[in-house]
Amino acid sequence: MDTPSETNGGRPKPEIAFPVTAHHRIIVHAAQKDDATTAELFASFDLVEPLAHGNVSSGGKYASYALSVRLADRAEMDRLDAVFARVPGLKMVL
Repeated sequence: MDTPSETNGGRPKPEIAFPVTAHHRIIVHAAQKDDATTAELFASFDLVEPLAHGNVSSGGKYASYALSVRLADRAEMDRLDAVFARVPGLKMVL
């Protein structure tokens, strides 16, 4: 019997075919944004493009980065997930 983590609305969960290129938008609190530290956190990954500045919210409270990274395997994907938690001022990752 499948566990809930192995299903997707009653359908089998699709397998990820590595290597894979993942695209993310990182949203941070603008007051805590630290470009140098954030770039350093992702420097060890195979970046498809350099970490890029995104938009600032209309109220100036949030800022974003665009990240495109090539992941070789599940372990590297898990490592990326752990690095997201260390981004200064992290609000969310899309």
